[in-house]
Amino acid sequence: MLCLRCSRGLSTLVVPSIASRAVQRPSFKASAQRTFTSLATRRPTIFHFSINPSLSISPSLVSTDVSAETSLDIFPKISRHPALSSTQIRCGPRNTFSPSHFVRKRRHGFLSRIRTRKGRATLERRRAKKRGTLSH
Repeated sequence: MLCLRCSRGLSTLVVPSIASRAVQRPSFKASAQRTFTSLATRRPTIFHFSINPSLSISPSLVSTDVSAETSLDIFPKISRHPALSSTQIRCGPRNTFSPSHFVRKRRHGFLSRIRTRKGRATLERRRAKKRGTLSH
Protein backbone atom coordinates (compact mmCIF):
# COMPACT_ATOMS: atom_id res chain seq x y z
CA MET A 1 0.00 0.00 0.00
CA LEU A 2 1.31 3.43 -0.87
CA CYS A 3 1.69 5.76 2.10
CA LEU A 4 1.63 9.40 1.13
CA ARG A 5 2.38 10.68 4.64
CA CYS A 6 5.90 9.27 5.04
CA SER A 7 8.94 10.04 2.91
CA ARG A 8 9.40 6.40 1.87
CA GLY A 9 5.94 6.32 0.29
CA LEU A 10 6.56 9.55 -1.58
CA SER A 11 9.94 8.38 -2.88
CA THR A 12 8.39 5.26 -4.40
CA LEU A 13 5.82 7.43 -6.08
CA VAL A 14 8.40 9.85 -7.53
CA VAL A 15 11.22 7.44 -8.50
CA PRO A 16 10.11 5.14 -11.33
CA SER A 17 11.07 1.49 -11.19
CA ILE A 18 13.56 -0.20 -13.53
CA ALA A 19 10.79 -2.02 -15.41
CA SER A 20 8.96 1.17 -16.13
CA ARG A 21 12.18 2.81 -17.39
CA ALA A 22 12.59 0.06 -19.98
CA VAL A 23 9.13 0.68 -21.39
CA GLN A 24 9.04 4.13 -22.91
CA ARG A 25 5.56 5.58 -22.83
CA PRO A 26 4.71 8.46 -25.12
CA SER A 27 4.10 11.55 -23.08
CA PHE A 28 1.50 14.06 -24.07
CA LYS A 29 0.84 17.60 -22.95
CA ALA A 30 -2.54 19.07 -22.35
CA SER A 31 -3.05 21.68 -25.03
CA ALA A 32 -5.60 23.72 -23.15
CA GLN A 33 -5.55 24.63 -19.50
CA ARG A 34 -8.64 23.78 -17.54
CA THR A 35 -9.94 26.33 -15.12
CA PHE A 36 -11.82 25.70 -11.91
CA THR A 37 -15.46 26.69 -12.04
CA SER A 38 -18.14 26.41 -9.43
CA LEU A 39 -21.85 26.81 -9.88
CA ALA A 40 -23.70 29.04 -7.48
CA THR A 41 -27.12 28.10 -6.22
CA ARG A 42 -28.71 30.82 -8.33
CA ARG A 43 -27.20 31.41 -11.72
CA PRO A 44 -26.57 35.02 -12.81
CA THR A 45 -29.12 36.30 -15.27
CA ILE A 46 -29.82 39.40 -17.30
CA PHE A 47 -33.42 40.47 -16.98
CA HIS A 48 -35.46 41.44 -20.01
CA PHE A 49 -36.11 45.01 -18.84
CA SER A 50 -32.36 45.77 -18.76
CA ILE A 51 -32.13 45.51 -22.56
CA ASN A 52 -32.24 48.91 -24.23
CA PRO A 53 -35.77 49.37 -25.64
CA SER A 54 -34.64 52.08 -28.08
CA LEU A 55 -32.91 49.44 -30.21
CA SER A 56 -35.13 48.18 -32.97
CA ILE A 57 -35.56 44.42 -32.86
CA SER A 58 -36.96 42.62 -35.83
CA PRO A 59 -39.98 40.38 -35.10
CA SER A 60 -38.07 37.31 -36.32
CA LEU A 61 -35.50 37.74 -33.53
CA VAL A 62 -38.07 38.07 -30.77
CA SER A 63 -38.60 34.82 -28.90
CA THR A 64 -42.08 33.63 -28.02
CA ASP A 65 -40.84 31.51 -25.11
CA VAL A 66 -42.10 32.86 -21.78
CA SER A 67 -38.99 31.86 -19.83
CA ALA A 68 -36.74 33.57 -22.38
CA GLU A 69 -38.72 36.78 -22.06
CA THR A 70 -38.38 37.00 -18.29
CA SER A 71 -34.63 36.43 -18.05
CA LEU A 72 -31.68 35.66 -20.27
CA ASP A 73 -28.86 33.47 -18.95
CA ILE A 74 -25.32 34.82 -18.88
CA PHE A 75 -23.88 31.30 -18.60
CA PRO A 76 -25.45 28.37 -20.41
CA LYS A 77 -26.94 25.60 -18.29
CA ILE A 78 -24.67 22.67 -17.57
CA SER A 79 -27.15 20.32 -19.21
CA ARG A 80 -26.77 22.21 -22.51
CA HIS A 81 -23.18 20.98 -22.96
CA PRO A 82 -22.97 18.61 -25.96
CA ALA A 83 -21.05 15.97 -23.99
CA LEU A 84 -23.83 15.81 -21.40
CA SER A 85 -26.75 15.76 -23.81
CA SER A 86 -27.54 12.07 -23.28
CA THR A 87 -27.08 11.97 -19.49
CA GLN A 88 -29.24 13.16 -16.66
CA ILE A 89 -28.05 16.07 -14.56
CA ARG A 90 -29.01 15.28 -10.99
CA CYS A 91 -26.95 17.81 -9.05
CA GLY A 92 -27.65 20.97 -11.02
CA PRO A 93 -28.95 24.12 -9.36
CA ARG A 94 -32.70 24.17 -8.84
CA ASN A 95 -35.08 26.62 -7.25
CA THR A 96 -37.46 24.05 -5.78
CA PHE A 97 -36.95 24.77 -2.06
CA SER A 98 -40.31 24.70 -0.32
CA PRO A 99 -39.90 24.00 3.39
CA SER A 100 -42.50 22.18 5.45
CA HIS A 101 -42.77 20.85 8.99
CA PHE A 102 -43.01 17.28 7.70
CA VAL A 103 -39.69 17.53 5.87
CA ARG A 104 -38.05 19.16 8.89
CA LYS A 105 -39.33 16.37 11.15
CA ARG A 106 -38.19 13.71 8.69
CA ARG A 107 -34.67 15.12 8.48
CA HIS A 108 -34.07 16.39 12.03
CA GLY A 109 -36.77 14.76 14.13
CA PHE A 110 -36.37 12.55 17.18
CA LEU A 111 -37.13 9.32 15.32
CA SER A 112 -34.55 10.06 12.62
CA ARG A 113 -31.97 10.84 15.33
CA ILE A 114 -32.59 7.48 17.00
CA ARG A 115 -32.09 5.54 13.75
CA THR A 116 -28.45 6.52 13.14
CA ARG A 117 -25.33 6.30 15.26
CA LYS A 118 -24.50 10.00 14.84
CA GLY A 119 -28.09 10.91 15.61
CA ARG A 120 -27.96 8.95 18.88
CA ALA A 121 -24.70 10.73 19.72
CA THR A 122 -26.41 14.07 19.08
CA LEU A 123 -29.24 13.12 21.44
CA GLU A 124 -26.72 12.07 24.11
CA ARG A 125 -24.86 15.39 23.82
CA ARG A 126 -28.11 17.30 24.19
CA ARG A 127 -29.14 15.16 27.18
CA ALA A 128 -25.75 15.80 28.80
CA LYS A 129 -26.27 19.56 28.40
CA LYS A 130 -29.78 19.17 29.87
CA ARG A 131 -31.48 20.69 26.84
CA GLY A 132 -35.22 21.14 27.10
CA THR A 133 -35.89 19.87 23.59
CA LEU A 134 -33.68 17.13 22.21
CA SER A 135 -34.77 17.54 18.59
CA HIS A 136 -37.68 18.71 16.43
